[in-house]
Formats: sequence, structure tokens, C-alpha cells
Amino acid sequence: MRVAIIPPTGQTGEWTLNRHLIAGLRARDVDVKVLHHFALNRQNTKVFLGSLLLKRLIKDESTSLIHNVDNLGPFLFRHRNLPAKKVLTIHDIAPVMLPACYTRVVPDRVMRFDFAIVLPKLIENCDLVIADSYSTMTDLIAKFGVRKDKLKVIHLGVDTSFFHPHSDYSQIVHQYNLRRRYLLCVGDDGPRKNLKTLIRAYVSVFQEIPEDLVLVGPISEKKIRAYVNSRDLPSHVKKEAQRRITVLGYVAYEDLPRLYGAATALIFPSLYEGFGLPPLEAMACNAPVVLSDNSSLREIAGDAGLYINDPLNSEDISGNILEIINNESLRESLRSKGSKQAHRFSWETTVQKTINAYESIL
Repeated sequence: MRVAIIPPTGQTGEWTLNRHLIAGLRARDVDVKVLHHFALNRQNTKVFLGSLLLKRLIKDESTSLIHNVDNLGPFLFRHRNLPAKKVLTIHDIAPVMLPACYTRVVPDRVMRFDFAIVLPKLIENCDLVIADSYSTMTDLIAKFGVRKDKLKVIHLGVDTSFFHPHSDYSQIVHQYNLRRRYLLCVGDDGPRKNLKTLIRAYVSVFQEIPEDLVLVGPISEKKIRAYVNSRDLPSHVKKEAQRRITVLGYVAYEDLPRLYGAATALIFPSLYEGFGLPPLEAMACNAPVVLSDNSSLREIAGDAGLYINDPLNSEDISGNILEIINNESLRESLRSKGSKQAHRFSWETTVQKTINAYESIL
């Protein structure tokens, strides 16, 4: 079997899948060719120009299968004269499920068009669609009418040899100049990640707790300040709240396990996830997880999370923050359950199920 992989254009969960999938396929003696071309470097050029050039990009007719690993692939046409089968991994359809979150700027509106109008055509022209979760599979069937026999659910994994507890966290705390006790949130500042409500929740209780709030990912400090200042509070309280919120931005990947492990808890109030790697990574590092009860998140965390009933209600989030901080036995219980839950998701299983899916259409 010779597989051509079209890598992702972003550096999020798709990148993590791509890295583990390519290494895992090669370890199982699958002949893997990674397609690199300027036409595949950006989402829209990948879909339109990539579709026009796909046969030229493949070149070798011994390629059995083309796998695009991040939602939108170069499959706009049927390519009837292309012998290779086409596989598309769809992580989520957030712009379709939460359209109000994708209306602010032109790139958001373009993405909404791509997912609502273009993606169904790509799915139609594929031989197989892989979804990260049963939640995403259900969304694809409900919104696009995708046939169930064209879908395979293959969960992502977590590398527990990398994401695991450590005995000493003093170095990471010193390196990032953190207070010893903090709540962690990993993500970005897009509306879907619901940072505005998290900030409102934290500001309402920060004076009652010793934990700071630490934010990791592409997050604007200007936005965070605006969220704090939107609260009707005395100016000195707003200044103290801002001092207690630390935006680290991007951090070195190798630092993530210790940042997770040193946290009192991961707070993940997302409005929608196709899978949700941060909660799984946090559980593998022995961090209790507070997360939204929506989309795929209960599918991933099982009984190992403290769930937010309504993530748009700041009081629901702040109540859970107080509960996780003040209830040591709850934290210990979630750590124990979380470690077991994380070990149910391995990249070895992801890779093997992907090979089985390939074989089912060849």
C-alpha cells in the first residue's frame, strides 16, 4: 500500500495527528509520501488550485490512496482518471454548528462558506470520511446527510510517554514566572473557545481563591484586558484581576506536560469541539479537568471530568472553579479517573484503525 498524505495547514490538533499518523504508518511498513507544494499550503488554495493540480501532484500511479488530514482537501472534482482512493479526515464542522462565531471578519465568513458549501462537495467526491468522534459523525449525518457507510470514527490519541506526571514542577513555575498555584486554559481567543465567559467567571471569584489564571495559546492580551474591563467593578479590583491573569501565548511543546501537571486544574469551557486534545493531555499529566458538557467532550473525558452545564453562564463556570479548588477529594478522584481515561486513547490504536479503514476501501 502506498499512501500520499496531504499535511495540515495549521499547527493545532491536525498537526499532532499528522505527525503521529505518518510515523505510525511508516513503523508498520506502509509506504508514505508526504505531498508538499505551494498549492497545498493554504486552505483555499489547497481546495481550488490543489484540486486542479491533484493528478500532477500524485505523479506516481502506484499511489493507492490520498489522505487529507485537515477538514478541507483538494477533492473538488471526482478525478475519474485518478486511480487512487480519496480519504478526508474531518475534525469538526464548527462554522456550521456555531455560525454566529464565524461572522466577525472576512476570513471567518470565508471559512463559514467553505464548510457550509464547499465541504459537502468534497465529501461527495471522497471514498471515505474519517471523523475524530461520534459527535462529529452525528453532525455530518445531520447537517450534510452523509451516508453512515461512508464514515469511520477514529479517535485521536495521547502519547503517555510524553504527557505524564512529573515529580518536580518548580523549574517550569520559575521558567514562566508563575505563582505556584494556578488554573490553566489551553486554546485560542476565538469565540468558540469561550474565553470571554471564562474571564468573567474568574474575575467574579479570584479574590476568594489563591489560584491565578494562566492562558496558553494564540491569545490577545488586549482582548483579555477588554474582557476584564467590561465588568462593572472598581478600577483597583480590575487592576488586581488583570495582574492575576497571565497570558503565556505560544509555549514550547516540550513544556506542556509540566504546565498541565503543575496546574490545580485545566479549565476548558469550549462551546464546541470535534475532539478536544487539551483535556486528554491534561488528564494524562494528572491534572483534574473542568470542561463543557457539549459536543465530543463527554465522549472524550467520560466520568473523569467536572462538567459545566452551560458554558455561556459565567456562574456555572465560577461555581465549578470554586468546587474544584475547595474539594481536595474531588481533585484526587478526578486525577485517578483521568489517568485511566487518558490511557484508553493511544496513537497506536489511531494508526491501526486508520490502516484498517484504508484497507476497507482498497
